[in-house]
Amino acid sequence: MQDIKKRRSTGQVTLFDVAKFAGVGSMTVSRALRSPERVSDKLRKKIQIAIDTLGYKPNVAASLLASASANQVIAIITTKIYDHATQILLNVLQASLAQEGYTILIIESYHYLKCESQLLNTLYSHNLEAILLFYVESDDFIRQVARNKTVQVMNIGKQYDELTNLNVGLDDSLAMYMLTEHVIKKGYRSIGLLCANQQYYLFQQRLHGWHKAMLNHHLSTHRIMHAAKPANFSTGSKLLPDVLLNWPEIDALICTTDELACGVLYECQRRHIGVPYQLAVSGFGDSEFSKVSFPPLTTVAQPSKQIGKYIANLLLNQLRNETNYQSDLSVLVPMIQSRASL
Repeated sequence: MQDIKKRRSTGQVTLFDVAKFAGVGSMTVSRALRSPERVSDKLRKKIQIAIDTLGYKPNVAASLLASASANQVIAIITTKIYDHATQILLNVLQASLAQEGYTILIIESYHYLKCESQLLNTLYSHNLEAILLFYVESDDFIRQVARNKTVQVMNIGKQYDELTNLNVGLDDSLAMYMLTEHVIKKGYRSIGLLCANQQYYLFQQRLHGWHKAMLNHHLSTHRIMHAAKPANFSTGSKLLPDVLLNWPEIDALICTTDELACGVLYECQRRHIGVPYQLAVSGFGDSEFSKVSFPPLTTVAQPSKQIGKYIANLLLNQLRNETNYQSDLSVLVPMIQSRASL
């Protein structure tokens, strides 16, 4: 029986073991796995028998990174990959960078909070041209990335002195201010704010924008309901009874996410509360479902496509050592989507 050489770190059978068992070279096995059409039927069968016999499991992640290392790679690290606006932004960003020949690695960092150094070591072992941090909250992690002077680093979100030339601050405070002003101009005065668990930096910005607009009109800011629960549909539905119990006079409710707002709409329907006649509701984010909720949800949107294009152009100019990039920042202003819920 042949000796099987296993990976030291995992104890798994290696590609080399498969090649030895099948009596072929490692490159042949790799080619059979990547491009089966380039290998004869006879060889494919021998390799498949070896794989089945040894129980070989290809390391897909390592293969992707290995193939990317031959190209120019930009790593995007984010905690907001499931957010609708983020998906639009990242699609535009990825398309713009891919056109210039860059390979994009998108990493959802939430599960790496306890092993940030390991994540960075893995990234730095490949041919990185740049690291783009998108709403990463860990100050220590951002500063650790910024200290590496061999890789271009760009940060979207909080402002950091270490990244003065490549900081793009998305102004959620302005977006919430505009939304609250819009609600006030509609004639509502007993306005509440519904919040739930979300990134602290985003929560701070949205709370600040709401306070600013309310105080500018000398309106009370005490109607705030905040829960340490996920900012989703269920939370919005569960929190509405508490809002109505504490402030029965409320005539409009602004939610810090569209998910919360749609949960409120569902609960209003269940309780036969007329929207917007008895209670006006608005959200934040202009998610896809906000357009088809009942009634359609008034919300505010960051211009995700324009922001994605702006970030791509700014990063590409830095990579080319061009400092003359000019952009019309007026296109990055948030937009109110006024619909039937207000």
